[in-house]
Amino acid sequence: MHGLYVHIPFCASRCHYCDFTSSAGRTDLIGPYIEALKLEAGLYAGRKAASLSNRPDTLYIGGGTPSFLPPARLKELFSLVEKSFGRIKDLKEATFEANPESLTLQKAGLLKAAGITRVSLGLEAAQNALLKKLGRPAVFEDFLKALGFLRRSGFDNINIDLMTGLPGQSREDFRQSLNKVLTLGPEHVSFYALEVHEGTVFSTLGVREAPETAAGMYEEALPLLKKAGFRHYEISNFAKPGKESLHNLNYWEQGDYIGLGTAAASHRAGQRWGNTANLGEYIRTAGDAGGPARAYCETLTPAQRNAERVWLGLRKTDGIVLPDGIFIEFREEINALSARGLLEVSGRRVKINQKCLYLSNAVFREFV
Repeated sequence: MHGLYVHIPFCASRCHYCDFTSSAGRTDLIGPYIEALKLEAGLYAGRKAASLSNRPDTLYIGGGTPSFLPPARLKELFSLVEKSFGRIKDLKEATFEANPESLTLQKAGLLKAAGITRVSLGLEAAQNALLKKLGRPAVFEDFLKALGFLRRSGFDNINIDLMTGLPGQSREDFRQSLNKVLTLGPEHVSFYALEVHEGTVFSTLGVREAPETAAGMYEEALPLLKKAGFRHYEISNFAKPGKESLHNLNYWEQGDYIGLGTAAASHRAGQRWGNTANLGEYIRTAGDAGGPARAYCETLTPAQRNAERVWLGLRKTDGIVLPDGIFIEFREEINALSARGLLEVSGRRVKINQKCLYLSNAVFREFV
């Protein structure tokens, strides 16, 4: 598998928990940024014919808020992708992230016509008071309207995002949010515990994470999602059969991927690099012979690649079947985690004990 990620760093406003590379309200930079993306994508166009491995199987357009782009800019975006990487409609999967306040019926139709097959729609919580605390520009009614636009446009693969451990969020709040989501019939659900990062509004306000509360919400959600027909295939992701995210599975299976745009990461055969997170610097350097300015570039050692293969594979609830050599290399760590009840081992298959999935970071640390 080979993935293509395109980062759109624009938003209507910045949510209080957000530490992604994004710029609120900078509509003046959208045009120059699209031109820079064209230049960076063009660097791969000449290589595509020489190597089939440069042709992506999946596309993921994330942000920021990609749906913040005006319709004309969306058309430009899809055009530049196709010029360098082939038709979007020929991909196995094409995902587009959207927020309710900026998704119109016209835009939903444009996505469908372009070949987008999957939309990830941000909700986070169904209570408007909580959404206001998060700094979200939309209310629950906006979400319902946006979801309706997608269904009317023919989308049958929609992910809905939820969050746990929010300030002022009770377990009943989360239960209500999840139940409302399930009545809407999405094909995929993702939920994440709040993380407070330095430089965010929440950090400035002194908001603290609530891991125990989030873990309780997580545990309560598992049987509800299972009863609703969702398969728990990754720590934070649940899908109806056949609706798993192929693009994200490629990450968890240590596949190759190309990242376009500010702060976008790429990986090929153990070499990783990431573009500058500085929007102005990216726009200035995107057309350089070596590509845009990089924030980092590293080549993993065989031992690092093996360790990464293990902990990425353990993100999947089915775990990972390890080759003999890697299993022997990490036998000590595997046995120790198994003795603590955190891992289940069957032959060469290793997976996190489902009762301990919310402790996954403790497992991953042993392999980093």
